[in-house]
Amino acid sequence: MSVATRAVRIPAVRLAFLALVALVFFLWYGNSVSHAQAGGVFDDAARRLAGHGLPLALFLTGAGRFPVFAVLCVGLLIFGFVRRRYLGLVAVPVAALIVAWKVSDFFKDLFARPRPEYWIAIRETSASYPSGHAVLALTFYGLLAYIVWRVRPPSPQRTLLLWLAGLWIVATGWSRLALGAHYVSDVVGGYLLGACFVLLGSIAIDRLALSTKAAT
Repeated sequence: MSVATRAVRIPAVRLAFLALVALVFFLWYGNSVSHAQAGGVFDDAARRLAGHGLPLALFLTGAGRFPVFAVLCVGLLIFGFVRRRYLGLVAVPVAALIVAWKVSDFFKDLFARPRPEYWIAIRETSASYPSGHAVLALTFYGLLAYIVWRVRPPSPQRTLLLWLAGLWIVATGWSRLALGAHYVSDVVGGYLLGACFVLLGSIAIDRLALSTKAAT
C-alpha cells in the first residue's frame, strides 16, 4: 500500500461547514430530547428492539469499551512507528477518539438525559444523550475507513473493508438499543457528534496524505 491521493478530495472548507451543520443539529436535537423520557415515535418504536440478539449485542457493546479501543490504538501506533510514513495518518483516528471520548462525556453531563428504565444485562450510570458507543464507533472506524478510501486504489478488498466498517458502526448503535441502554435518539445524536469528528479528521488526513505523497 502506498500513500496517495487517488480519491477525489473534498475541499476542507466544505468539510468544515458540514461538521458545523452536524454539530448544530446535534445540539438542537439534544436540547429537544434532553427533558423527555423518550424522544417521540422513533424512540417508542425502537424500544421493540430491546431484548433481541443479546449475545451479539453484548459482544458489540464490549467491543466499544476502553480496553478494546486501547489495544486497537496501540496496535495502530505500533504500525505507524514501523511504517513511519503512515504514522501521521493513523494518529488522526487515535487522537480523534480521545477527544471524542471527552467531548461526549461533557455533553452527557450537559444534557443530563435519564437512561431508559427498560435496560437489560448492564445498568449504565452515565447520562443517556448522546450514545458514547455511537460517537466513538463512527469517529474511530469512520476515520479508519476514510484513510482506506483515501490511500488505496479501488478494489474489491477496499470495498469490502469500507462495507465492514459501515456495518460495524451501525451494528454498534443497534447493540445499545438491543440492551435498552439508549433511546434511538441518543444513538442518532451520537452519530451526529461522531460525524463532526469524522469530517474534521478528514481534513487532517487529506493534508497528511498530500504532504506524505510530496515527500516520497
